[in-house]
Amino acid sequence: MNIKGFLKTAILPAALLAMTVTSAAAEEKIFTVINHTDNVIRVWGKSNDFKFGRIKPKTIADCTCNALYNKDCFDKKGGKAKVKLALEASNGKDLYSGDTCTKLYVDPGTFIDVTIDTDGRHIKCAIIDKYEIRQPIPSFEKADTNNDGKIDEQEAEAIQLKGNFKDFDHDLNRELNPKEFDRAINKINIFRGVPF
Repeated sequence: MNIKGFLKTAILPAALLAMTVTSAAAEEKIFTVINHTDNVIRVWGKSNDFKFGRIKPKTIADCTCNALYNKDCFDKKGGKAKVKLALEASNGKDLYSGDTCTKLYVDPGTFIDVTIDTDGRHIKCAIIDKYEIRQPIPSFEKADTNNDGKIDEQEAEAIQLKGNFKDFDHDLNRELNPKEFDRAINKINIFRGVPF
């Protein structure tokens, strides 16, 4: 074999491999989990034993599903991934799932909303749209940015509370005192801004 033959057989496949790796990295597939619970949520794929890891309490985390690092987990019909989520008990060993969290078929870019079920032990999972994601409402002290002991309409708007502001302002002074603020928090789902 001469030098030209060697270059053709060694360099060409290496260049093609490099292009493949670059395109695989560019096509990173993810789904997002919003953990509203006070415990860690474990996430893993139901096929290929793909483990996404642990999601801390009260956090939003992207779960990467990249063929560069492991077999592509979006391997089900229609390009979906089959995933399972479970609540990790405080002992770090026991896991509690729920009927809506054991066989989720998700597309890349899906948002999974995780809350505690009514029994207080298991979890509920729901596929939601990105526009439904809300950050938790902060404490009164953090929401009161000008430190005047009241939440005005401008401060309420910053924490996604302005839409229902008049419903919570019982003394009609266009401000929420600490008691009114606490009542507002108790009447609102703090993660989605939807009254329940």
